[in-house]
Amino acid sequence: MAKLALSPPSTSVVDKSLDPRFSIRGLRLSAGSQRSFHRALITHHITNRMETNRRTNINLAIAQHAVRSMWGSTPQAADLWKSIRDKDIPVKVRNFLWKCLHGCYKIGEHWLKIPSYETRGLCLLCGEIESMSHILIECPRSPFIATIWPLAERLWSMRGSNWPTLSFGIILGASRADFRRNGKKLKGDNRLFKTLTLESAHLIWKLRCDWVINKGTLESIPSNDEIHNRWVHAVNLRLKFDRLQTDVQRYGSKALKQDLVLQTWRGTLLNEENLPDNWIWKSGVLVGITPRRPPGRGR
Repeated sequence: MAKLALSPPSTSVVDKSLDPRFSIRGLRLSAGSQRSFHRALITHHITNRMETNRRTNINLAIAQHAVRSMWGSTPQAADLWKSIRDKDIPVKVRNFLWKCLHGCYKIGEHWLKIPSYETRGLCLLCGEIESMSHILIECPRSPFIATIWPLAERLWSMRGSNWPTLSFGIILGASRADFRRNGKKLKGDNRLFKTLTLESAHLIWKLRCDWVINKGTLESIPSNDEIHNRWVHAVNLRLKFDRLQTDVQRYGSKALKQDLVLQTWRGTLLNEENLPDNWIWKSGVLVGITPRRPPGRGR
């Protein structure tokens, strides 16, 4: 006992490390500002980029290949994303294009994975598995495709140009249109092609959704005349907005240049030979394809 009392006491090693639950890093909420937090979020996003999902990579590759085949140059992925934010593209169409590239829409294969809902993944017109490409350009029985794309081709050909063979990739990359003559960019052609392609694709999607959501039967599908008139209205609306956006007093430095609008719609207007050289503020200016009147007495 005496020897035990004289021997030095045995001491255990004390763990001085901090419990991770109490290791708090960063800036206190009370000490930060909106500006500092916003910068921190941007820095975190840049340094911790999430990998692009498989569907997005596939759609980007489809768009890049189509643009290269059509116009000879391959845009970078960043250039494609940036082109979607083009001020010439309406916000609703931008959102549609962004979701198409990301494959966000719940169509086709999405429903095939859900028991008892497999039929929702099939086209109601032809029975094939739906995809955005099928809905916009491939379905052989779609009255939306059969009516709208020939209208776009007809308006485009009014200025003496040949309408290219469309593909899903061309639609995705339409914002990168790059028509040239003798090496010089044709701004009017590029802008008109972008307008016709994206407005037409978006209208096909809207009409298809309206039909499927409401009834989705062959009896309830819109007539060719209805589809025709909806397209004419949509394009005339874009023409009207282009004219209004040239108002320098209202939009200041953000106003469209009148010359750009004139170049865009040159050769596509109704009775254009009777219009003045600058028709921006002339009332009754419409595209050269007129609406169809429904059959009836006195019509």
